[in-house]
Amino acid sequence: MLKEAIDVLLIDDDTQTAHEMEHFLAQQRDIHKVDCACSVREAMEYCSLCSYDIAVVDLVMPGSDGFSFLEQAAEKMKNAPDTIIVSAISSEDVIKKSFHMGAKYYMIKPYRKDVLYRRIWDVLRLREEEETGEGESVRGAASLDQRITDLFLRMGVPPHLKGYQYLKEAVKLTAQDRMIIYSITKELYPKIAQTYGVTTTKVELAIRHTVEVMYDRDRMRHLQEVLGFPPSVNKQKPTNGELIALIADKILSGNDE
Repeated sequence: MLKEAIDVLLIDDDTQTAHEMEHFLAQQRDIHKVDCACSVREAMEYCSLCSYDIAVVDLVMPGSDGFSFLEQAAEKMKNAPDTIIVSAISSEDVIKKSFHMGAKYYMIKPYRKDVLYRRIWDVLRLREEEETGEGESVRGAASLDQRITDLFLRMGVPPHLKGYQYLKEAVKLTAQDRMIIYSITKELYPKIAQTYGVTTTKVELAIRHTVEVMYDRDRMRHLQEVLGFPPSVNKQKPTNGELIALIADKILSGNDE
């Protein structure tokens, strides 16, 4: 069962950023305690004194980096906190390495404080589902398909477009394996193409056309409300990957109804 209030450890050599996030999290009713460490060494000292539910770790720090924390947490802690890596690096290889070493989520800087807060709880809910056997893999593909279909209906995704099926499959695969979105051209599109017997280019273009039709219908505000993301300053359409990730996150959060 999820705890009513959790303990969070922030690990970042940028003390101003860390303390701003600490102040924001401390104001949330379901956050019990927030500690800040400016290095991996200090973080390990904190972890030796008490246990944390979540560690939010900046990947790039002088001396020991975020990978070092993941290594030491795996080696030295019986109950290591779930770790969210934050970084300005968007390299596919770096992101894959983070997940391979045990990170539960990877956030690209810059990010909003409220989004990180939501991701913290998303990670904890996923762990709870895995431990209790109530995750999507156990509930079955039919349940996931129906939830995606229902969400698409609320979003107004045109069902007559070929990209509808490709987008639905992309969201489903991403909800089942969060790492795949970071290999969208090498893994995600090819998997969908193989399923439907088409080329990867056709998959990409069909999804893009679907996104453009949705936004050309001036449904920006409605989509923002349904998916729960803030209004875009420049009103640009999201990329295929951004929209797929947003929809998958909405499904994984359990707030899609």
